Amino acid sequence: MENKGPQFDNITATMQQQRAQSVVSTTNNNNNANVRSCAGCGVKIMDRFLLHALDRYWHTGCLKCTCCGAQLGELGPSCFSKGGMILCKKDYLRLFGNSGACSSCGQSIPASELVMRAQGNVYHQKCFACTSCHNQLVPGDRFLIVNGNLFCETDHLKILRANNNTGIRARNKVC
Repeated sequence: MENKGPQFDNITATMQQQRAQSVVSTTNNNNNANVRSCAGCGVKIMDRFLLHALDRYWHTGCLKCTCCGAQLGELGPSCFSKGGMILCKKDYLRLFGNSGACSSCGQSIPASELVMRAQGNVYHQKCFACTSCHNQLVPGDRFLIVNGNLFCETDHLKILRANNNTGIRARNKVC
């Protein structure tokens, strides 16, 4: 499979930062029964704390921005990955800027903004709402997309009844 875009890594898959944000989590490494090797230097991590980002483990001093060298664990709970680079938010925005347009309103979505995704479309969080009742859809809500329009579970059931069960199924769920 060809990877044309950035890699995504996030604990909560439904509300990812647009593009390539990854959660950086600090883990207590007191239980050394499961010693891990650092993705940055390759040495076993015996420190009390370690970082988990991009599905790999790091010494706190080894997870650094490729551009500016800042230690990403000290900058906050996220980092970005694109084109083989690991970046801080500032350098990611400087290099890659805005990330595209919302499928609902057509407005530009800044790369640092949280988004919702469905069937290959990207939405501002506020735009990810039912077309009929205008309620915002949140993780866990079931929805249906008909002709590019989002419908909540209540309204998609009304659509199903109106269409006499003509094969439209609510297969989507905000995860």
